[in-house]
Amino acid sequence: MITLYLARHGQTEENLNRIFQGHLPGTLTETGKCQAKEMGRKLKDISLDAIISSDLKRVTDTVSLAVGYRELPWEQTPLLREIDWGSWTGLSLNSVELNNPPADAETREMLYARAGRFLDYLKQHYEGKRVLVVAHGQINRSIEAHILGIKADALRSIGHMQNAEVRRFEIM
Repeated sequence: MITLYLARHGQTEENLNRIFQGHLPGTLTETGKCQAKEMGRKLKDISLDAIISSDLKRVTDTVSLAVGYRELPWEQTPLLREIDWGSWTGLSLNSVELNNPPADAETREMLYARAGRFLDYLKQHYEGKRVLVVAHGQINRSIEAHILGIKADALRSIGHMQNAEVRRFEIM
């Protein structure tokens, strides 16, 4: 069994400006930094064996602020990056037709498959461990869907994860 603490990065400038961040590094706001520190306070009494995170800056900054003081193995992986918005990356949500994503964007099904690959990796390498996984809203939703047995076409049935929110799961 793996005990998984799934968390989202703190608020970013791009979140506030409603920008498609995708694989952009992202910049934590002062609120986002405070959220990360608060996440750390909530996790301080939880024993962890390892941290796995997205390799994007907004996440690595969140991890550093939340639990960077802990002497834990920390693996960073592109498997946990946010959905790749392709040519929408960096654009305002208000500037595009939301129901018509670009052909070069990662699809919901592709993201869901990537989340499945991450969970397979987690099961192969972290059995019996308590792991903090810090990533992004859409990839976290796909990870949670896999854990709960929800298919890709029903991802919206999972509630949106707030910035610096942590959810706990036990994976067999």
